[in-house]
Parts: sequence; structure tokens; C-alpha cells
Amino acid sequence: MNARFIESCHIPLAYERKEGTKTSYYLTMGKPEVLPTRISFGSYAQQKSSKNDETKKSEINGQYRKEEKGLYFNLNNRKIHSSIWGNAEYPEFYGYGIIDERFGIYDLLIFYSENECNQSFEIHIFKGMGKPELMKQAFQYLSAIKTRKPTFA
Repeated sequence: MNARFIESCHIPLAYERKEGTKTSYYLTMGKPEVLPTRISFGSYAQQKSSKNDETKKSEINGQYRKEEKGLYFNLNNRKIHSSIWGNAEYPEFYGYGIIDERFGIYDLLIFYSENECNQSFEIHIFKGMGKPELMKQAFQYLSAIKTRKPTFA
């Protein structure tokens, strides 16, 4: 898969934490009408003891307002959710998630932050690249971008 194709699948977004809140983040840069303007970032689901939970770092939740439009607006009653997993091969990134396997979408979300997602983070969406055989290529592409130029946000 070539870089030009991966670039066509890439949608960068930046979110910043709303002052006075712990988990509420608002879109500050990037294409509107992709993810909801406001998303929550933290651990929400009951923690279960499993091997996967060893690398699970967090979760995002969001719901489109009725007047808002977005890429995933019609999927799950206007709600989005993804667990965020660590990737030891790419420690420069906070982690990754997938939207939405339940509906056969498999859009990869790669999270990048210089502050461990405490104040702000970038979400890099790679449409259709959430399957295991494609994820490594998206990580390689984004890693090359991050080492070449300043951060998006």
C-alpha cells in the first residue's frame, strides 16, 4: 500500500480539555463533521480481568447533538465509543482505537499527545485501516509524519 493511498484515508483532528472538567474535550482543529464536537476521554466501562486489559489505556465516548452532522452520525443512535489500547511497537503514540467493528466499519483512530492526553490530544483517523493487517502501515505512515514536521495541534 503506498503513502498516497494512506494519505487519502487520513483525517487529523485535535481536541483540548474544557477548563474546569476532568474528561470533557472539545474539537479545536481539523475537519468538522467527522467526530462529535465534544467527546469524553477516560475509563468508563467496568474493568474486567483479561490479557487485553493489560494494554487498555482509556476510552472515548461521544454523542452527536441533533443539529450536528458527522461521519458516524447514523451508526449507534448518534453515539461513538472506542477503547484505547497501547501499542508497544510505537511508544511515541498514546494508543489506538477502532470505530466501529460492530458495524463493519474498521476505522482506525491513532491518539497522539505530548501531555499523556491530560490537556489535549490529536486523533488521526485512518478510514478502513482498523484491521490488523493494515494497522501497522498506518502507524508507520504517521510515525514518519511526526518525525518530519511539528505536531498538528
